[in-house]
Amino acid sequence: MSVKAFELVPAVEREQVMGEKVRINIECIECSGKHLYLGTNDCFIHHFLLEEHTTAKGKLAYKAQKLLHKYLGLKKPVAELKAASALERLIVLCDSNITVVDMVTLEPVPTGGTKLKGVTAFCINENPVTGDAFCVEMAVVLARRRAVQICTVHEDRVQMLKEVTTPEQPCALSLDGYNICLALSTQYMILNYSTGASQDLFPYDCEERKPIVKRIGREEFLLAAPGGL
Repeated sequence: MSVKAFELVPAVEREQVMGEKVRINIECIECSGKHLYLGTNDCFIHHFLLEEHTTAKGKLAYKAQKLLHKYLGLKKPVAELKAASALERLIVLCDSNITVVDMVTLEPVPTGGTKLKGVTAFCINENPVTGDAFCVEMAVVLARRRAVQICTVHEDRVQMLKEVTTPEQPCALSLDGYNICLALSTQYMILNYSTGASQDLFPYDCEERKPIVKRIGREEFLLAAPGGL
């Protein structure tokens, strides 16, 4: 039996991102409420406001209004965007550095504390454990380090709380509470950074596909499994 899991609905026209440029690739995407952020390979962040409406045929449609675009000045692709809406901040990974920008102006926000450089991957904890509504918890992987750093992002600073040793350098990760789900070079695992307990999940072929690790709910992760599952 065929099941239609989702339906693709156009939201942003390619010309709204490319303008007159010949070749622009969208590297990452983030959504916060009606606000859509796109990171491109030419080091720009594009900010759109999405308006939802129903067509005459009763189908859902979107109209995108471009609010702003900002060049980060690093001449590298924007690799990852994560919204920290409680702080009105956008956390950006570009050229292996973590930068915090204002969600409205896209201007960089000066941050004290820990400087995050040489970053290969990061994720936000959507099930935070600190109990502070005015900070965002984040897990970070640094290049050539067999570890994950647990940090908090505040309005004016980034603070490292803990470094957790891993069997090898992770290439992808996701965080739920104290549980970190990791993709290593050939295998997935879950690590509890509070108790230190770990559990191997299943292997994957890194040459066959890029690993996917996404939190989809409390204590639930979505992984790319062998055989296209």
